[in-house]
Amino acid sequence: MASKEAPAEEGAVNSDVKVKKALVQKAVRALKQVVEKRSANQNPLFNEATETLTLHFALAKIPEKLGHPAVIPLPHPLYTDKSEVCFLSKTPQKTYKELLLQKHPVPGLTKVIGVEKLRRYTHSTEKRALADSFDLFLCDKRVFKSMRELLGSAFFKQKLKFPVPVLLKDKAPDPTVDIRKAIAGTIFKLAFGPCVGVRFGRCGMSEEELAANASAVIAHSIKLLSKYGLLVQSIGMQATNSMALPVWKRPTPPGETVNLKKWREQQASSAASDTGASGVSDSEITGSEIISDAGETLSTFSDTDREIETGGETMSEIDTAGETQSELDSEADGEITKEDLPLVQGLKKKKRRREGTDVPAEPKKKAAKATKKAKAA
Repeated sequence: MASKEAPAEEGAVNSDVKVKKALVQKAVRALKQVVEKRSANQNPLFNEATETLTLHFALAKIPEKLGHPAVIPLPHPLYTDKSEVCFLSKTPQKTYKELLLQKHPVPGLTKVIGVEKLRRYTHSTEKRALADSFDLFLCDKRVFKSMRELLGSAFFKQKLKFPVPVLLKDKAPDPTVDIRKAIAGTIFKLAFGPCVGVRFGRCGMSEEELAANASAVIAHSIKLLSKYGLLVQSIGMQATNSMALPVWKRPTPPGETVNLKKWREQQASSAASDTGASGVSDSEITGSEIISDAGETLSTFSDTDREIETGGETMSEIDTAGETQSELDSEADGEITKEDLPLVQGLKKKKRRREGTDVPAEPKKKAAKATKKAKAA
Protein backbone atom coordinates (compact mmCIF):
# COMPACT_ATOMS: atom_id res chain seq x y z
CA MET A 1 0.00 0.00 0.00
CA ALA A 2 1.44 3.36 -1.00
CA SER A 3 2.09 5.95 1.70
CA LYS A 4 0.36 9.32 1.81
CA GLU A 5 3.58 11.21 1.09
CA ALA A 6 4.44 9.24 -2.05
CA PRO A 7 4.38 11.39 -5.20
CA ALA A 8 1.26 11.04 -7.25
CA GLU A 9 1.31 9.89 -10.83
CA GLU A 10 2.33 12.70 -13.15
CA GLY A 11 -0.61 14.16 -15.01
CA ALA A 12 -3.21 12.84 -12.54
CA VAL A 13 -3.48 16.28 -10.91
CA ASN A 14 -3.63 19.72 -12.56
CA SER A 15 -4.13 18.26 -16.05
CA ASP A 16 -6.78 20.93 -16.67
CA VAL A 17 -4.45 23.88 -15.99
CA LYS A 18 -4.06 25.76 -19.28
CA VAL A 19 -2.77 29.34 -19.15
CA LYS A 20 -3.16 31.61 -22.18
CA LYS A 21 0.09 33.17 -23.37
CA ALA A 22 -1.73 36.37 -24.34
CA LEU A 23 -2.85 36.81 -20.73
CA VAL A 24 0.70 36.23 -19.48
CA GLN A 25 2.06 38.87 -21.84
CA LYS A 26 -0.65 41.31 -20.78
CA ALA A 27 0.20 40.83 -17.09
CA VAL A 28 3.93 41.29 -17.77
CA ARG A 29 3.27 44.51 -19.68
CA ALA A 30 1.06 45.92 -16.93
CA LEU A 31 3.56 45.15 -14.16
CA LYS A 32 6.44 46.67 -16.11
CA GLN A 33 4.45 49.88 -16.54
CA VAL A 34 3.72 50.01 -12.82
CA VAL A 35 7.40 49.58 -11.95
CA GLU A 36 8.51 52.18 -14.50
CA LYS A 37 6.13 54.80 -13.09
CA ARG A 38 7.12 53.98 -9.54
CA SER A 39 10.88 54.16 -10.21
CA ALA A 40 10.76 57.32 -12.36
CA ASN A 41 11.65 59.62 -9.45
CA GLN A 42 13.93 57.23 -7.59
CA ASN A 43 17.71 57.09 -7.38
CA PRO A 44 19.13 55.78 -10.68
CA LEU A 45 21.40 53.44 -8.70
CA PHE A 46 18.27 51.51 -7.70
CA ASN A 47 16.77 51.14 -11.16
CA GLU A 48 14.11 48.77 -12.36
CA ALA A 49 16.72 46.02 -12.87
CA THR A 50 16.58 45.37 -9.13
CA GLU A 51 12.82 44.73 -9.26
CA THR A 52 11.90 41.08 -9.70
CA LEU A 53 8.78 39.33 -11.00
CA THR A 54 7.32 36.33 -9.23
CA LEU A 55 4.65 33.75 -10.05
CA HIS A 56 2.44 32.64 -7.13
CA PHE A 57 0.72 29.26 -7.16
CA ALA A 58 -2.18 29.02 -4.69
CA LEU A 59 -2.71 25.44 -3.50
CA ALA A 60 -5.79 23.63 -2.27
CA LYS A 61 -3.93 22.26 0.77
CA ILE A 62 -0.70 22.74 2.69
CA PRO A 63 2.11 20.38 1.57
CA GLU A 64 2.85 17.53 3.94
CA LYS A 65 6.40 17.04 2.65
CA LEU A 66 8.77 19.77 1.47
CA GLY A 67 11.67 17.94 -0.13
CA HIS A 68 14.74 19.62 -1.61
CA PRO A 69 14.60 22.78 -3.73
CA ALA A 70 14.42 22.09 -7.46
CA VAL A 71 15.99 24.06 -10.32
CA ILE A 72 13.76 25.18 -13.20
CA PRO A 73 15.69 26.04 -16.39
CA LEU A 74 14.96 29.48 -17.86
CA PRO A 75 15.30 30.53 -21.50
CA HIS A 76 16.71 33.86 -20.28
CA PRO A 77 18.68 33.47 -17.02
CA LEU A 78 18.22 35.74 -14.04
CA TYR A 79 21.95 35.79 -13.28
CA THR A 80 24.67 36.85 -15.71
CA ASP A 81 28.45 36.87 -15.72
CA LYS A 82 28.34 40.07 -13.67
CA SER A 83 26.36 38.41 -10.87
CA GLU A 84 28.20 37.26 -7.75
CA VAL A 85 27.63 33.67 -6.67
CA CYS A 86 28.95 31.99 -3.51
CA PHE A 87 29.42 28.22 -3.14
CA LEU A 88 29.26 26.58 0.32
CA SER A 89 31.40 23.43 0.26
CA LYS A 90 32.55 20.61 2.46
CA THR A 91 35.86 20.65 4.24
CA PRO A 92 38.65 21.11 3.37
CA GLN A 93 37.81 24.45 1.82
CA LYS A 94 41.11 24.71 -0.04
CA THR A 95 40.39 21.61 -2.15
CA TYR A 96 37.05 22.87 -3.46
CA LYS A 97 38.36 26.40 -3.86
CA GLU A 98 41.04 25.17 -6.25
CA LEU A 99 38.53 22.93 -8.04
CA LEU A 100 35.90 25.61 -8.71
CA LEU A 101 37.97 28.78 -9.02
CA GLN A 102 41.15 27.51 -10.75
CA LYS A 103 40.67 24.13 -12.45
CA HIS A 104 37.01 24.50 -13.53
CA PRO A 105 36.07 28.18 -13.20
CA VAL A 106 32.39 29.08 -13.55
CA PRO A 107 31.33 32.54 -14.76
CA GLY A 108 29.81 34.45 -11.85
CA LEU A 109 31.16 32.10 -9.14
CA THR A 110 33.53 34.30 -7.12
CA LYS A 111 33.65 32.79 -3.62
CA VAL A 112 33.94 29.35 -1.98
CA ILE A 113 33.33 29.01 1.77
CA GLY A 114 33.81 25.76 3.67
CA VAL A 115 31.58 24.54 6.48
CA GLU A 116 34.28 25.05 9.13
CA LYS A 117 34.79 28.67 8.10
CA LEU A 118 31.03 29.17 7.93
CA ARG A 119 30.78 28.29 11.62
CA ARG A 120 32.76 31.44 12.43
CA TYR A 121 29.77 33.57 11.38
CA THR A 122 28.09 33.46 14.77
CA HIS A 123 26.45 36.86 15.08
CA SER A 124 23.28 37.72 13.18
CA THR A 125 24.81 40.94 11.78
CA GLU A 126 27.65 38.94 10.22
CA LYS A 127 25.19 36.53 8.62
CA ARG A 128 23.09 39.38 7.22
CA ALA A 129 26.23 41.02 5.81
CA LEU A 130 27.18 37.74 4.13
CA ALA A 131 23.68 37.39 2.66
CA ASP A 132 23.85 40.90 1.20
CA SER A 133 27.29 40.30 -0.34
CA PHE A 134 26.14 37.80 -3.00
CA ASP A 135 23.24 37.45 -5.41
CA LEU A 136 22.98 33.66 -5.19
CA PHE A 137 24.16 30.94 -2.82
CA LEU A 138 24.84 27.35 -3.85
CA CYS A 139 25.89 24.50 -1.59
CA ASP A 140 27.08 20.94 -1.84
CA LYS A 141 24.13 18.58 -1.56
CA ARG A 142 25.99 16.59 1.09
CA VAL A 143 25.99 19.52 3.56
CA PHE A 144 22.54 20.92 2.77
CA LYS A 145 20.94 19.54 5.96
CA SER A 146 23.28 21.59 8.16
CA MET A 147 22.71 24.87 6.29
CA ARG A 148 19.63 25.96 8.25
CA GLU A 149 21.48 25.58 11.54
CA LEU A 150 24.61 27.36 10.29
CA LEU A 151 22.96 30.22 8.40
CA GLY A 152 19.89 30.75 10.58
CA SER A 153 16.95 33.07 10.00
CA ALA A 154 19.10 35.70 8.29
CA PHE A 155 19.13 33.53 5.17
CA PHE A 156 15.94 31.49 5.44
CA LYS A 157 13.47 34.11 6.76
CA GLN A 158 14.81 37.66 6.52
CA LYS A 159 16.76 37.70 3.25
CA LEU A 160 15.19 34.58 1.67
CA LYS A 161 18.56 33.57 0.21
CA PHE A 162 18.60 29.95 1.20
CA PRO A 163 21.38 28.00 -0.58
CA VAL A 164 20.45 25.81 -3.53
CA PRO A 165 21.77 22.25 -3.18
CA VAL A 166 23.68 20.95 -6.20
CA LEU A 167 25.37 17.64 -6.85
CA LEU A 168 29.12 18.19 -7.09
CA LYS A 169 30.89 15.25 -8.76
CA ASP A 170 34.53 15.60 -7.74
CA LYS A 171 35.89 12.92 -10.08
CA ALA A 172 33.77 13.79 -13.11
CA PRO A 173 35.42 15.38 -16.17
CA ASP A 174 33.33 18.52 -15.57
CA PRO A 175 32.12 18.69 -11.95
CA THR A 176 30.42 22.04 -12.51
CA VAL A 177 27.53 20.87 -14.72
CA ASP A 178 24.87 21.17 -11.99
CA ILE A 179 26.36 24.47 -10.80
CA ARG A 180 25.93 25.99 -14.25
CA LYS A 181 22.36 24.71 -14.45
CA ALA A 182 21.52 26.25 -11.06
CA ILE A 183 22.95 29.63 -12.06
CA ALA A 184 21.06 29.57 -15.38
CA GLY A 185 17.72 28.65 -13.79
CA THR A 186 15.41 29.62 -10.96
CA ILE A 187 14.52 27.88 -7.71
CA PHE A 188 11.29 26.04 -6.95
CA LYS A 189 10.81 25.32 -3.24
CA LEU A 190 7.73 24.16 -1.35
CA ALA A 191 6.87 25.84 1.92
CA PHE A 192 4.62 25.12 4.90
CA GLY A 193 1.83 27.22 3.48
CA PRO A 194 -0.89 27.28 0.82
CA CYS A 195 1.20 29.25 -1.69
CA VAL A 196 4.42 28.71 -3.68
CA GLY A 197 6.35 31.62 -5.15
CA VAL A 198 8.85 31.28 -8.02
CA ARG A 199 10.87 34.19 -9.40
CA PHE A 200 11.16 34.22 -13.16
CA GLY A 201 12.74 37.52 -14.17
CA ARG A 202 13.74 41.11 -13.52
CA CYS A 203 11.83 44.16 -14.66
CA GLY A 204 14.86 45.34 -16.62
CA MET A 205 14.36 42.45 -19.06
CA SER A 206 12.23 42.79 -22.16
CA GLU A 207 8.58 41.75 -22.28
CA GLU A 208 9.34 38.87 -24.66
CA GLU A 209 12.02 37.48 -22.34
CA LEU A 210 9.80 37.76 -19.29
CA ALA A 211 6.86 36.12 -21.05
CA ALA A 212 9.06 33.23 -22.19
CA ASN A 213 10.44 32.74 -18.67
CA ALA A 214 6.94 32.86 -17.16
CA SER A 215 5.68 30.20 -19.58
CA ALA A 216 8.61 27.92 -18.72
CA VAL A 217 8.10 28.39 -14.97
CA ILE A 218 4.37 27.67 -15.19
CA ALA A 219 4.91 24.48 -17.19
CA HIS A 220 7.63 23.07 -14.90
CA SER A 221 5.92 24.15 -11.66
CA ILE A 222 2.67 22.44 -12.63
CA LYS A 223 4.59 19.19 -13.25
CA LEU A 224 6.40 19.44 -9.89
CA LEU A 225 3.20 20.18 -7.99
CA SER A 226 1.41 17.31 -9.72
CA LYS A 227 4.11 14.88 -8.63
CA TYR A 228 3.28 15.67 -5.00
CA GLY A 229 -0.48 15.56 -5.58
CA LEU A 230 -0.97 19.29 -4.87
CA LEU A 231 -3.97 20.82 -6.64
CA VAL A 232 -3.47 24.35 -7.99
CA GLN A 233 -6.35 26.73 -7.31
CA SER A 234 -5.02 29.87 -9.00
CA ILE A 235 -1.90 31.45 -10.50
CA GLY A 236 -0.95 35.10 -10.02
CA MET A 237 1.92 37.34 -11.17
CA GLN A 238 3.46 39.99 -8.94
CA ALA A 239 6.31 42.49 -9.03
CA THR A 240 8.26 43.61 -5.98
CA ASN A 241 5.95 45.45 -3.55
CA SER A 242 3.01 45.54 -5.97
CA MET A 243 -0.37 43.92 -6.30
CA ALA A 244 -0.71 40.46 -7.83
CA LEU A 245 -2.46 40.11 -11.17
CA PRO A 246 -4.48 36.92 -11.77
CA VAL A 247 -3.27 34.79 -14.67
CA TRP A 248 -5.35 31.66 -14.21
CA LYS A 249 -8.08 30.55 -11.81
CA ARG A 250 -9.77 27.21 -11.44
CA PRO A 251 -13.39 27.46 -12.62
CA THR A 252 -16.16 27.22 -10.05
CA PRO A 253 -17.65 23.69 -9.88
CA PRO A 254 -21.22 23.30 -11.18
CA GLY A 255 -24.13 23.67 -8.78
CA GLU A 256 -25.42 26.27 -6.39
CA THR A 257 -23.05 28.20 -4.19
CA VAL A 258 -23.07 27.02 -0.58
CA ASN A 259 -24.14 29.61 1.98
CA LEU A 260 -21.66 28.90 4.77
CA LYS A 261 -23.59 30.94 7.35
CA LYS A 262 -26.81 29.05 6.73
CA TRP A 263 -24.94 25.75 6.62
CA ARG A 264 -23.35 26.39 10.04
CA GLU A 265 -26.75 27.32 11.50
CA GLN A 266 -28.26 24.12 10.18
CA GLN A 267 -25.40 22.08 11.56
CA ALA A 268 -25.74 23.77 14.97
CA SER A 269 -29.50 23.25 15.09
CA SER A 270 -29.20 19.59 14.12
CA ALA A 271 -26.51 19.05 16.75
CA ALA A 272 -28.64 20.80 19.38
CA SER A 273 -31.68 18.68 18.51
CA ASP A 274 -29.62 15.53 18.93
CA THR A 275 -28.55 16.63 22.44
CA GLY A 276 -32.03 17.88 23.43
CA ALA A 277 -31.17 21.59 23.33
CA SER A 278 -33.34 24.34 21.92
CA GLY A 279 -31.58 24.31 18.57
CA VAL A 280 -30.68 28.01 18.52
CA SER A 281 -27.42 28.77 16.75
CA ASP A 282 -24.71 31.11 18.04
CA SER A 283 -25.67 33.82 15.57
CA GLU A 284 -29.29 33.79 16.83
CA ILE A 285 -28.62 33.95 20.57
CA THR A 286 -30.16 37.07 22.17
CA GLY A 287 -29.63 38.63 25.55
CA SER A 288 -32.84 37.13 27.00
CA GLU A 289 -31.63 33.62 26.24
CA ILE A 290 -28.10 33.73 27.69
CA ILE A 291 -27.85 31.42 30.71
CA SER A 292 -25.75 32.49 33.70
CA ASP A 293 -23.49 30.21 35.78
CA ALA A 294 -26.17 29.86 38.46
CA GLY A 295 -28.63 28.50 35.91
CA GLU A 296 -30.75 31.65 35.76
CA THR A 297 -31.69 33.51 32.60
CA LEU A 298 -30.28 37.02 32.20
CA SER A 299 -33.16 39.16 30.95
CA THR A 300 -32.66 42.00 28.49
CA PHE A 301 -33.80 45.57 28.97
CA SER A 302 -36.29 47.21 26.63
CA ASP A 303 -38.16 50.50 26.64
CA THR A 304 -41.39 48.86 27.85
CA ASP A 305 -39.89 46.50 30.41
CA ARG A 306 -37.22 47.96 32.73
CA GLU A 307 -38.01 46.26 35.98
CA ILE A 308 -35.17 45.32 38.29
CA GLU A 309 -36.16 43.34 41.35
CA THR A 310 -35.29 45.25 44.55
CA GLY A 311 -37.09 43.61 47.43
CA GLY A 312 -40.49 43.39 45.72
CA GLU A 313 -40.38 46.90 44.21
CA THR A 314 -39.36 47.91 40.73
CA MET A 315 -37.07 50.79 39.73
CA SER A 316 -40.04 52.82 38.49
CA GLU A 317 -41.75 52.45 41.86
CA ILE A 318 -38.65 53.63 43.70
CA ASP A 319 -38.42 56.70 41.48
CA THR A 320 -42.09 57.61 42.00
CA ALA A 321 -41.61 57.40 45.77
CA GLY A 322 -39.51 60.57 45.52
CA GLU A 323 -36.19 59.11 46.69
CA THR A 324 -32.96 59.17 44.74
CA GLN A 325 -30.18 56.61 44.80
CA SER A 326 -27.91 58.93 46.78
CA GLU A 327 -30.57 59.29 49.47
CA LEU A 328 -30.94 55.52 49.71
CA ASP A 329 -27.20 55.18 50.23
CA SER A 330 -27.22 57.85 52.94
CA GLU A 331 -30.02 56.08 54.77
CA ALA A 332 -28.16 52.80 54.61
CA ASP A 333 -25.15 54.40 56.31
CA GLY A 334 -27.25 56.37 58.81
CA GLU A 335 -24.59 59.05 59.24
CA ILE A 336 -23.76 60.89 55.98
CA THR A 337 -26.27 63.25 54.38
CA LYS A 338 -26.15 65.05 51.08
CA GLU A 339 -25.35 68.35 52.82
CA ASP A 340 -22.24 66.80 54.44
CA LEU A 341 -20.61 65.93 51.15
CA PRO A 342 -17.42 68.06 50.65
CA LEU A 343 -18.37 69.01 47.12
CA VAL A 344 -21.83 70.25 48.15
CA GLN A 345 -20.37 72.19 51.07
CA GLY A 346 -17.77 73.85 48.87
CA LEU A 347 -20.36 74.91 46.31
CA LYS A 348 -22.67 76.33 48.97
CA LYS A 349 -19.78 78.19 50.58
CA LYS A 350 -18.80 79.81 47.30
CA LYS A 351 -22.42 80.81 46.70
CA ARG A 352 -22.67 82.44 50.14
CA ARG A 353 -19.41 84.33 49.58
CA ARG A 354 -20.70 85.73 46.34
CA GLU A 355 -23.94 86.77 48.04
CA GLY A 356 -22.11 88.12 51.15
CA THR A 357 -24.04 85.91 53.53
CA ASP A 358 -21.22 83.59 54.66
CA VAL A 359 -21.52 82.29 58.25
CA PRO A 360 -18.76 81.01 60.57
CA ALA A 361 -17.90 77.32 60.49
CA GLU A 362 -18.94 76.59 64.11
CA PRO A 363 -22.63 77.51 63.75
CA LYS A 364 -22.67 75.51 60.52
CA LYS A 365 -21.38 72.36 62.24
CA LYS A 366 -23.88 72.77 65.08
CA ALA A 367 -26.71 73.09 62.54
CA ALA A 368 -25.53 69.90 60.81
CA LYS A 369 -25.42 67.97 64.09
CA ALA A 370 -28.92 69.16 64.94
CA THR A 371 -30.13 67.94 61.55
CA LYS A 372 -28.59 64.52 62.15
CA LYS A 373 -30.20 64.21 65.59
CA ALA A 374 -33.58 65.21 64.18
CA LYS A 375 -33.35 62.56 61.47
CA ALA A 376 -32.19 59.92 63.96
CA ALA A 377 -35.15 60.70 66.22
